[in-house]
Amino acid sequence: MLPLSRGRPRRWQHPLLLLSALLWAPALVAFNLDEEKLTVYSGPPGSYFGYSVDFYIPDPSTVSVLVGAPKANTTQPDIVEGGAVYYCAWPATRCRQIPFDNTNNRKIKVNGTREPIEFKTNQWFGATVKAHKEKVVACAPLYHWRTLKDSPEKDPVGTCYVAIQNFSAYAEYSPCRNSQVITASIADIIANYSFKDILRKLAREKQTGVAPPSYDDNYMGYSVAAGEFTGDSEQGLSDTDPKGFDIHGSFKWCGIHVACTTQIAKPVYCWSFILSELVAGVPRGAQNFGYVSIINSSDLTFIQNFTGEQMASYFGYTVAVSDVNNDGLDDILVGAPLFMEREFESKPKEVGQVYLYLQESAFLFQDAQILTGAEVFGRFGSAITHLGDLNQDGYNDIAIGAPFAGEDRRGKVLIYNGYSNGLNPNPSQVLNGAWASQSMPSGFGFTLRGDSDVDKNDYPVVPLIQALRIKNKHGLEQKTNDMSGNDKQKKTPPNTKLTKNPSNTSKIKINKIENLLWGYYGYHYLIVGAFGAGKAVVYRARPVVTVNAYLILNPMIVNPDNKTCQLPSSQLLVACFTVRVCTEFEGQSISDEIVLKGELQLDSLKQKGAVRRTLFFDYHQSHHYFSIVIERQKQLHCQDFLVYLRDETEFRDKLSPININFNYSLDESSFEDSLTVKPILNYYQKNSLAEQAYILVDCGEDNLCIPDLQLSAVPDTDQLIIGEENCVMLIINPRNDGEGAYEAELHIKIPPEADYTGVERNNKALRVLSCDYKMENETRMVVCDLGNPMVAGANFSTGIRFSVQHFENADFSISFELQIKSSNKINPTSNLVNLHINISAVAQVQIRGVSHPPTIILPLHNWEPKDQPTKEEEVGPLVEHIYEVKIMYVATGPQAAPTELLMILVYFLYQ
Repeated sequence: MLPLSRGRPRRWQHPLLLLSALLWAPALVAFNLDEEKLTVYSGPPGSYFGYSVDFYIPDPSTVSVLVGAPKANTTQPDIVEGGAVYYCAWPATRCRQIPFDNTNNRKIKVNGTREPIEFKTNQWFGATVKAHKEKVVACAPLYHWRTLKDSPEKDPVGTCYVAIQNFSAYAEYSPCRNSQVITASIADIIANYSFKDILRKLAREKQTGVAPPSYDDNYMGYSVAAGEFTGDSEQGLSDTDPKGFDIHGSFKWCGIHVACTTQIAKPVYCWSFILSELVAGVPRGAQNFGYVSIINSSDLTFIQNFTGEQMASYFGYTVAVSDVNNDGLDDILVGAPLFMEREFESKPKEVGQVYLYLQESAFLFQDAQILTGAEVFGRFGSAITHLGDLNQDGYNDIAIGAPFAGEDRRGKVLIYNGYSNGLNPNPSQVLNGAWASQSMPSGFGFTLRGDSDVDKNDYPVVPLIQALRIKNKHGLEQKTNDMSGNDKQKKTPPNTKLTKNPSNTSKIKINKIENLLWGYYGYHYLIVGAFGAGKAVVYRARPVVTVNAYLILNPMIVNPDNKTCQLPSSQLLVACFTVRVCTEFEGQSISDEIVLKGELQLDSLKQKGAVRRTLFFDYHQSHHYFSIVIERQKQLHCQDFLVYLRDETEFRDKLSPININFNYSLDESSFEDSLTVKPILNYYQKNSLAEQAYILVDCGEDNLCIPDLQLSAVPDTDQLIIGEENCVMLIINPRNDGEGAYEAELHIKIPPEADYTGVERNNKALRVLSCDYKMENETRMVVCDLGNPMVAGANFSTGIRFSVQHFENADFSISFELQIKSSNKINPTSNLVNLHINISAVAQVQIRGVSHPPTIILPLHNWEPKDQPTKEEEVGPLVEHIYEVKIMYVATGPQAAPTELLMILVYFLYQ
C-alpha cells in the first residue's frame, strides 16, 4: 500500500505504554478469542504503528511481538519518517525501537562533491516485518538507490535488514540495486559476526526474471505465500514451521527473490522452500482481472494460475495457505477486497470477496468457495491469516480483515472456522475495532498475523500437573514477590517457587497451579494491526470446552395411580419419577476440574401462567438451578432429582408430554481472576437438552390413544317464526367408537341471531354437561366438557338451549356449527355438523271494499254488444271496485307482509 499521507517530521524516542484493555469494545458475536483480556500496544501518532506485525519467538520460553511503523522517526540523522520496527515484550507493558540502522544516507564522491547514493527519508522501513526463531527481517519498499550514471537518477529498489542472534547483529540485503556498492561502513556492520551468517547471494538463491516493460504495472509478487501443491512432500508447509509464510506489498521491479541462509551445519530456511511451492498474487495482471500463480520453488517456473472473475477487484491483493479441511493438503485463499457485488438492478456495491481453493491432489483444486463481505467499502479480504485449529475441532481456522467496515469505519476482523468441506460460511466471531475514524480510518484488520502456538513449547502440560500432584502429597508452598517487594500469594509462572511445607500451614490448592499452567501454554494467538490509529492488538484464544450431556428420565411413563412417594412434612402420597443429569467434558489446555451452572425446567412447553403438572420433590417448584463440579476430563458426573406429579384434579392435560429441559453454562466465577484465559463452551454444540415424560393413560401397550369421535344433532323445531318467542334446543349425540379422547370438548358456534341460554336439565334422558360461553377470535362459542378422557364406547345425548330473537339481518335460515375436539395427536376431532333452521314470517291483514255502481241490471237498455269491440264503452258500462287493505300486524324480516304483492283475481265471462 502506498503512503496515505505525508505530514511534518516527528521525533519520538520514548518507550511505548500498554493501553488498558478495559476501553476495548466487545464484539457482537464472540466465540473463543478472548476480547476481555487482550493486549493493546500503542505507537507514536502518525507513525502507522501496526502496519505490519509478527510474533518473535527466539526460544519456547520467550514470546514477544514485533510491530512495524513505516512512518516513524528514529535517531538516524537527517532522515525524516524513515520508519522503524518495535519490539514489544508480551505480556509486559512497553515497546522499544529495534536499532536495525542508525546511520545517515551513505554518500559517494561525484565530480568532487559528496552526494547521497541512497535515500532513506520516507522509505517506509517496517512496512514488512517477518520473524523466524531468532531471526527478524524488516524491509523498506520505498528505499531509493542512486545509479552510477552521468545524470543523477534514483530507483525505488527497496532494501531489507536482517537481525540475528537476538538483535545483536544486523545485515542489509538489497538484491535489486544496480551496481551494488559495499563501503567500509557496511564492512563495519558485518565485522562482528561470522560472514557465513549473512544473507548474501548463494548458489541456491533463486529469483524470477525482470518483467518486460508491458508488465510493469502487474505488481507481480504483491502478495506471497508458500505451500505444498506438487505432491512431492508428505507434509504441507502449513503444518511446518514457519506456518503460512505470507507477505504482501512487494512490487515487480525486479521479480521475486527467495533467499536461503544457513547457520553452521544447521539449515534454517532452505529446506522450507525446497519442499514447497510459492504462491504469488498479481492483482493487476490478466488485464486487471488479477491472478495468482503457483511457482515451482526449485527453478521458479510458473506451474498454475487462478484468475479473478471481475476487473479491478484486486484479486490476489493478499494470499494465504492453510490446510483448512485437515486432509493433509495445503489449500489457497485469495483476497479481492475491491470486488463489487450487484443485486438485481441495483448499483454495484464494493464489498470484497475471499476465494478458497481446496486442493484435492497435486495441481487439482475444487471450484472456489466464495466468502463475500457484508459492508460497502469495508475492504473485506484486505488481510487473510492462518490461525491453526482455533476452536480445537480438528480443522484449521482463518481470520479475514475488513479494515474499513463497521461503525465509523473502525474496522472488523471476521473469524471463519474450518470443517471437512472448507470454511463455515458464517463467521463464528467478529472482532470490532475500538477507534473511530479521525483524520483517517483506523484500519483495524488491515494487518493480521495468526499462530497456532506462539510459545512453540514442547512442554506437555499434563505430565507437569501430574508431577505437581505427586509433590503436593508432601505439602507445597508457593511464594512470589510482587513489584512492590511484598511477599504474597500470586499465580505468576516465572516467579513461582514450590517448597516443601511439612507443617502444612501455607498449603495452596493444587488446582490453582494447574490453572496457571493451562493458562500459559498451548494457546492460539492473533495480532491485529490498526495502523491508522497507531495500535496493535494481541488476542489470545480461550480454551474450548466440549461438554457431553445426557438427560435420563426413570420411568418415562408415569402412572398417576402409583403414588409411592410421600411429600416432605406431609402425609400426601404422590406419583413420582427421577430426572438424572449426567455430564462429561473434554478439551485442550484446560485444567481437569470445571464447574457448570445447570438449570432444569419441568413441563417447559406450558405457557407462562399455565399449571405445571410436575414439581421438584424437595422444592415444590418447576425450576431448579444447581452447580455441577466435574473433577476430571472424560469422567461422567451424574446427579439425580426427584420429581412428582400433581394430583389429577389440579390439571386437565393428561395426554401431552411433560417436557423436561436441561440447560448448562460455564460458571465463570469458578475461574481464578489471574492471567489464566478462561475457557468457553463449544460454539457449535448446543448447551441444552430436552426429554419427555408421559402420563400413563388407558390406551393399550403403546400408551397412544386413537379415538374415533362421532357427532350427530337435531333441533327440536324446524321453523322459526318472526315475531314470536323462539326457543330452540339442540339435541346432540356425541360418541367415541375408539380409544380414550383426552380433554374432549364439544364446540358449538353460535349464529348471530341466537343467544346461549343453558343446558337442558329437566329431561332425564339427556345428560347434563358443564358448558361455558366463550369468545374465540370474535366468534361466539359454547364449549362443553365431554370428559377427560371421553372413554372408549361413550355414547349419550345432551340438550343445549338457545333463544333466537335477532332477525334484523337474518337470511332465510340460521345455522349452528358443531364439532368434538380433543388433545389426541391422531384423530383428534369428530365430523363437522351443520344444523339449519328455517325462518318464517306471519302477517294479519283485513281487506274490505265496495263497487260503484253497486248493482248493474243486464241486459242494458239500448245497448248492443259488438263482435269486435275496440273501445271500453263497446264492452259494457264502467264498474269500479274500491278495496281497503288493513295490516293488523307488521312483521320484520325476510318475509314481512308490507313488502309483498297483493294479488286480486276478477272473474270475467263474455258471451
